[in-house]
Formats: sequence, C-alpha cells, structure tokens
Amino acid sequence: MDYKNQLVLTGALNDVGASVRTNVPDSYRAGLEVEASVRLTDRLAWNANATLSRNKIKSFTEVLYDYGVNFDEYNIVERTYKDTDISFSPGVVAASGLTYAIARNLEITWLSKYVGRQYVDNTTNNSRQLDPYFVNDLRLNYSLKPTFMREIDISLLWNNLLNERFESNGYTWGYLGGGSEYRENYYYPQAGANLMAMLTLKF
Repeated sequence: MDYKNQLVLTGALNDVGASVRTNVPDSYRAGLEVEASVRLTDRLAWNANATLSRNKIKSFTEVLYDYGVNFDEYNIVERTYKDTDISFSPGVVAASGLTYAIARNLEITWLSKYVGRQYVDNTTNNSRQLDPYFVNDLRLNYSLKPTFMREIDISLLWNNLLNERFESNGYTWGYLGGGSEYRENYYYPQAGANLMAMLTLKF
C-alpha cells in the first residue's frame, strides 16, 4: 500500500511521555500474510501464521538541534536518508501454536513467536535497532460446562518459558552541542519467565 503524507513514529517521546510522530510524504507497506492449521492426530493440532513485509520511506528527513560549541545557540540541522525502514515495523513476524489434548476438556499448548529486526527511528541506523527475538510460552487449559452457565475456563500460562532476554520497544533522541553529537537510546526489557493464572466465565 502506498501512502501519501503518512504519520510515522519518530522514536522520540514528548515531555509527557507520549510518542512523537512526523509526516513523511512518500512511503509504502507491502507484504504477504499466510496462515495454516493442521490436525496431525486425533489429539494433536498445529496452527501457525507469518507476515513478511517491506515497510519503507522513500526519503526521510531527520531534524536535529545544534546548540553550538558553548551550548548558547539553537540551530536546526536536517539530514536526509533514502529508502529507510519505517520505525517499529519488523519485516518478519511469525507465530505458532502446537496443542495436545491430554484428556477430555484438558489441553496443553506450546506457543512460539518470532519478531524480526526493527528500528526505533526512521534512519535504519543499526545502533538504534531492536534485535530480533524468539519467545515461547506454555499454556494449560481446562474447560468445564456446568448446568448453571455456558462454560468455565481455567488456564495456567507459563510466559517466556525459556527465560529469553529481549526488548520489544524503546525510544531515542539526539542533539549536537559542544562540537559533538549525542545520541541516547532507551529500551524496555520484557519480563523473564513468569506464571499467570486466568479464570474465564461464559454465561
């Protein structure tokens, strides 16, 4: 899909912590989404999906501020980059779920998710990237169908089963001053292995 004057995230935050956006005249998102579901045996089923995409800005202008050698100036510096990746737009996203029916109304599912490399701004600078990550969860689900309500689901979820260390988001900002350029990158690390219980009532 081609965009005219798309608003994209710059990777910076404003003074109240909200994401800053900027306008880009020409950009596009193009890709392919696939999904599959297979019953391998009477008890075992597998489903998966994947998205492959290109998310590009044809010409991006980064705006920085130069405060001068003595930090007593306020000058605008513009840098133009060609054919850059749109921020927070990984080219590959894939997920998988392998479910085994242990007994009637009791099943266990191995959930996997992969997210490819992405950038926290629109310059495609490798120093401002979010590394690819692959995480696995394990879910145990038990369903009851009592007479007084439609269904009761009890779930136990072991998130990030393999205790993967990764960050899924972040922000960046930079400026010039004192004859040097400064760039500060911040990342949001995600939780390690953890357990969560869930009760769902369906009336």
